[in-house]
Amino acid sequence: MRKSKVIMTVGGIIVLIIFALIASSVIDDLSVPGQKYEKNGIKFNYPDTWTEAKSVAEGSIGAVACTSEPATSVVIQQVPSSFGADIYNASEFNKKYLVQSGNYIELDYKNSSINNQSVLMQRYITNEGDGSQKEHVATWIKMKDNKIYVLLFSTPVEKYEHQRVNYDLIAGTFKLQQDNDDNIINQISSSVQNAINKYINN
Repeated sequence: MRKSKVIMTVGGIIVLIIFALIASSVIDDLSVPGQKYEKNGIKFNYPDTWTEAKSVAEGSIGAVACTSEPATSVVIQQVPSSFGADIYNASEFNKKYLVQSGNYIELDYKNSSINNQSVLMQRYITNEGDGSQKEHVATWIKMKDNKIYVLLFSTPVEKYEHQRVNYDLIAGTFKLQQDNDDNIINQISSSVQNAINKYINN
């Protein structure tokens, strides 16, 4: 009789842990501002003042743009394997084409991190055909699916400081669609295993 009560207690604790983990994940998602983009295996949040856009860029799997300033956009591309196996090689491969165009002014090129994930950030300016200039930030990142992605932010130079915070929202929330599910499953599995181990050892 006592053993069955212990089993029920352990079972109850496990159920509570599962609900707590799921609730925590849902609350985290709800607390992030903006609209949610969830398509083509990726997801991220973007500002309420932006809208989904179409992109013809090679490997494009997502794009959003500022509604009042369509020249400001973020395009997410899955980088072809021919660009290289790591973010440095891929960005260098792409940089060669930009330099050859004679239309490339490099501002910054550095290693950084987003949510504890290593990234390579490339900031540069291009001269447009109409005589204007655009500022870009390309963030190169290798995800858990072993594929390289680039998040390309583009905006008129004079809008950069104002719009950069919107890019930070997108880059800071960028994930694979499977990420949350995998994390919850791993957390639940670990919690269940810990509860079982405690029961067995008592």
